[in-house]
Amino acid sequence: MDDMEDYVRLTNSNELTNFVPTTHHDTYPYITPTGTELTNKSILITGASRGLGRATAIRCAKAGCAKIALAARSSLGGVVKEIEQNAREAGVAPPQILPLQVDVKSDESVRAAAKAVEEVFGGKLDILVNNAGRLYEFKPIHECDPAKWWEAWEVNVKGTFLCCHYFLPLLLKSDTKIVINFSSLGANCLTLGGSAYQASRFANCRLTEFVARDYESQDLLCITLHPGCVKTDMADDFPESLQFILVDKAELPADTVVYLCSQRREWLSGRFVCGNWDMEELEGKKSEILVKDLFKYRMTI
Repeated sequence: MDDMEDYVRLTNSNELTNFVPTTHHDTYPYITPTGTELTNKSILITGASRGLGRATAIRCAKAGCAKIALAARSSLGGVVKEIEQNAREAGVAPPQILPLQVDVKSDESVRAAAKAVEEVFGGKLDILVNNAGRLYEFKPIHECDPAKWWEAWEVNVKGTFLCCHYFLPLLLKSDTKIVINFSSLGANCLTLGGSAYQASRFANCRLTEFVARDYESQDLLCITLHPGCVKTDMADDFPESLQFILVDKAELPADTVVYLCSQRREWLSGRFVCGNWDMEELEGKKSEILVKDLFKYRMTI
């Protein structure tokens, strides 16, 4: 265990995870959609063809979301059918769905997607979920392929920036104005060979703080979400020795997104939220979070 802890270098990640008494690995009643949480809302989700993006789209439909834009590089036909079927099974009207072929690394591609959303969704967007991510295999820096190492940054950081850049004007026209940037608990770790993924996820957290800061006078909320440790296709490049931690279900972060977007929680804007936390218990910590200005990255002095 000591060797594993030295390999991962958790810093204070255990304290972070255990901030509330109860942690979850699957969804639970307090955050499970009832069909009304996102009534009349519009949302765009990147990386929506599979994994966490797919799960988030389905759960947002179960929450009564009226308009869902799906952004991904691969085919979205199967996801569209799943969303419609799950909405009907939940007893809610299937949402208007806008599938978009998008490469989040491409300025032109993201700009075109924003234009399409503006035209189809009536000139505004309520919620943006930056889920698209890339995990490059863990290698010491001198052994990394520079192009692949940088691609992780292009997807995780540039992609998040481009989506914020082009969709924020649409978000600012709504009353909801919520951005969720997916990151990782790995942003708080120094795992051997993890520089591409963990450092870029750290940058996501700081970008969230800047979005919240730049638009606080316009009431826009931006939150970083650690989705838990879910075994998605992206996790194929996760170190074999750490695969055992991938025990969380995709519905947990998906329903956490619904919770975070079901009402405006200004006290969480600019902050890092762990998807494993019990959200009801987190609400009980609101005063402590505000007084101590917790879950933002700072140097310890």
